[in-house]
Amino acid sequence: MESPAKEEVAGELAMEIESGVTAEDWRRALSRVVPAVAVLRTTAPRAFDTEVAGASYATGFVVDKARGIILTNRHVVKPGPVVAEAMFVNREEIPVYPLYRDPVHDFGFFRYDPGAIKFLKYDEIPLDPEAASVGLEIRVVGNDSGEKVSILAGTLARLDREAPYYKKDGYNDFNTFYMQAASGTKGGSSGSPVVDCQGRAVALNAGSKSSSASAFFLPLDRVVRALNLIRDCWDAFGIKSESVYIPRGTLQLKYGSSTSEDHQFVRGIPIYAISKVLEKIISGTPGPFRLVNGIRRPMPFVRLLEVVTQFLTMETLLDDSVGREIDLQIERGGTPLTLKLEVLCNWTHVI
Repeated sequence: MESPAKEEVAGELAMEIESGVTAEDWRRALSRVVPAVAVLRTTAPRAFDTEVAGASYATGFVVDKARGIILTNRHVVKPGPVVAEAMFVNREEIPVYPLYRDPVHDFGFFRYDPGAIKFLKYDEIPLDPEAASVGLEIRVVGNDSGEKVSILAGTLARLDREAPYYKKDGYNDFNTFYMQAASGTKGGSSGSPVVDCQGRAVALNAGSKSSSASAFFLPLDRVVRALNLIRDCWDAFGIKSESVYIPRGTLQLKYGSSTSEDHQFVRGIPIYAISKVLEKIISGTPGPFRLVNGIRRPMPFVRLLEVVTQFLTMETLLDDSVGREIDLQIERGGTPLTLKLEVLCNWTHVI
């Protein structure tokens, strides 16, 4: 562990690097990013799940040039039938096809034929979730308000915001934190890359508040995992949709976070700023109903194979334990309780 003096020096060095960024650095970074960003025009021929029939505009960006993979939001890929095309900065238009939608989080992939782009020179945008930090200067490049190649500036202010709640009867993300910045993005910028001064995507634009400049970005940790698994399946089996296997473990539970004094220490384990709390059981789950039998208030979540204080840790453990029984430790009325639950596989992402 570094001493406080070393940590202070490291912090000063990071600030010096950030303050040394010039307009020319941003110009070079954006010159690489802009050609890889596309306007997505999607048409849903019929209502399905949480989406209604209709046409809309959004944004996506190339994350794998050789295989022809575009990253965007789940609500852009749609949970049901969709017809879509991508228009790049030089006005080349190509058809794109849904490749993957995540069953929980707001991201998905389209695929396209790389040979269909004849004239544009572009590179894929690298994904770097570890680069996100509070105070990082970012640019959101997308189709904001229907204006092609809008570039909005901002500063990451929070990395631990609750997932935004959009509407009662529609899709809402859960079991993850979001990032927040006052970048002022509006409709059409869904799926835009949030890039740093080196041209790396550090987050995915997902939504915003209509009454303020606040915008909400999805972290890329699970996106990187899904993309790597798609690449592995692609190399092994080709692009057939049935060959895309991305294990997504679930207990059919919704979790929240708490910073109240009641949850600062659970069974002598310091949770510091974050305590996972069992918040809601998703209807239709076969096993965990006994988890909250007769309970009307949230229960502190302590351990899932190991002490869990972050959504990412919990999700990694579940994804790696599909089909297995795990021990879930909770606190119920101040009494520790350990349950054995089977981790189910969420298959709703298969296209």
